Amino acid sequence: MKTLLRTGLVATLVLAASALSVLVAGCESGDSYSISVSPNYAKVKGGQSVALHASGWENYRWTLDNENGAHLSATTGKSVVFYAESGASDAVYNVTAIAIGSGSSSGSGTNSTSSAGYTAKAKIVVE
Repeated sequence: MKTLLRTGLVATLVLAASALSVLVAGCESGDSYSISVSPNYAKVKGGQSVALHASGWENYRWTLDNENGAHLSATTGKSVVFYAESGASDAVYNVTAIAIGSGSSSGSGTNSTSSAGYTAKAKIVVE
C-alpha cells in the first residue's frame, strides 16, 4: 500500500490481484465556503433592536465593531439581537459573524479543519 500527497489530497493506492483502486480522502484545496448574515443591512432608532441570523456554517462567534451605544445579546450562536441604546443616534455599527470550529458548511459536506477566514458582516445604522 502506498500513500501519495498531491495538491492537498491524500490518495491511497491499493493493489489487489491486478486491480488498481484509488481511495481519495480530504478536501480539494480549491473548496470554498460561504456564510451570510440576514439582514445584512438595517436601520433602527435608539431604543430599538434587530435580530440577525447567520447561515452557511454550524457555529459562529459574533463581534460588534463599536460597543459605544449598542450591544449584542450573545457572542456565539446562529442568531443574535443587536440593541441600540435609548438616545443613541447617527451611528453606524458593523456586526461580524465568524464561522468557528469544525462543522458542516451548506452544500459542501464536513470540514474538519479550522474555519478561520469565513466571515460575514451586517451594517446597522442608528438614526
